[in-house]
Amino acid sequence: MSNPPQRARWICCQLGAREHYAVPRAVDGHEQLRMMVTDAWVRPGSPIRRLPGAIVSRLAERFHVDLDTADVKDFTGQLLQRELAWRWQRRSEWDLLIARNDWFQRRAAATLRAFAHGTNEQIVLFAHSYSARLAFRVARERGWKTVLGQIDPGPEHFTVVRRLADQSPQYGAAPEAPPVSYFEHWHEECALADRIIVNSEWARESAIKAGVDPGKMGVVPIAYEPEYQAGECVPHAYPNRFTHERPLRVLFIGSVSVAKGAASLLESLSLLQDVPISLRVVGEVTMTVPSALLSHPAVEWVGAVSRSEVMRHYRDSDVLVFPSHSDGFGMAQVEAQVRGLPVVASQHCGHVVDEGVTGIVMPGVTAHEIASALRRVAARPEMLQCFSRNALVAPRVGIAAMGAALLNLEPG
Repeated sequence: MSNPPQRARWICCQLGAREHYAVPRAVDGHEQLRMMVTDAWVRPGSPIRRLPGAIVSRLAERFHVDLDTADVKDFTGQLLQRELAWRWQRRSEWDLLIARNDWFQRRAAATLRAFAHGTNEQIVLFAHSYSARLAFRVARERGWKTVLGQIDPGPEHFTVVRRLADQSPQYGAAPEAPPVSYFEHWHEECALADRIIVNSEWARESAIKAGVDPGKMGVVPIAYEPEYQAGECVPHAYPNRFTHERPLRVLFIGSVSVAKGAASLLESLSLLQDVPISLRVVGEVTMTVPSALLSHPAVEWVGAVSRSEVMRHYRDSDVLVFPSHSDGFGMAQVEAQVRGLPVVASQHCGHVVDEGVTGIVMPGVTAHEIASALRRVAARPEMLQCFSRNALVAPRVGIAAMGAALLNLEPG
């Protein structure tokens, strides 16, 4: 009897420490990782960790013990030089992001060409969107298969952002959109990819609207890794009824922007004046907030906080509202549920909330729909209690499951 064909090995090109290196770690957990190519890799004993400066301090995150024995190719020294040059050139925003993407692609492509000359292995090359194009060209030259990790909803996201800004100019102009070449290069990446991995159905639908072949795409949710001790997370306690002395404590966490639904959430308060409610807003404010909302007595503006503080806000709240108009996934939903916090979410993100079981999924994102959902849970604290218990035992996608899903979608 002949032996079954050997599976292809994966090379992962990763710019930055996205998702704590979840994809290469997930593949490596199934012993299919051949190599990781990354911009910076700073092991615990590296002298780089002792250098001063903000750039160097950020590089301390560029390591994961799960990949300690993996074959990692990095350009750490060159990156430090480039970061200093970009700072001297005063590059920022899209100009800086695109410069980083292009710089990494060129070095990754050169590394892959050198590797290809010495191997006859079957290779699957994985790279994240917006920094995959040149690496995929090398893969095509070598006859390798390619997998694109789509990190966001793509061009459709900016269409949504522009539409929202036009509809609600009182919250400020839309953020600057990327240059035309940004998505031209992305379309080339999509054409070169054998498979495209997105993290939600919303991201998949958005890519299809932009002209991506739906037959190439697969949905793999982002893996969640517990950050708590066993027994730490318990169901939330709710009163028999909410009162002005003990109001419904609503939490919003994330970028405080129109696209994330913050404006619609704030506007919903005018429809809930008869409901005992308080709203805590945690995150950097990136939109213009009318003075009446800034001084609203039911709103507490917290601002950006540390990760440990974010976890405290999950514990101290009754419900998280995640009203995003466009989100590639939305990990805050999972983080909340793990801590027993029910979630009211939109449909424009990862499918985390089980309607009527762990929270509420709104049909749309308007002030009326948010107010309707909050009025519903405010009237029935026992429903929130049930949601909280169910959230604690809801299934999560771990690293091992993410790896299995990726390998099951491996191009033939």
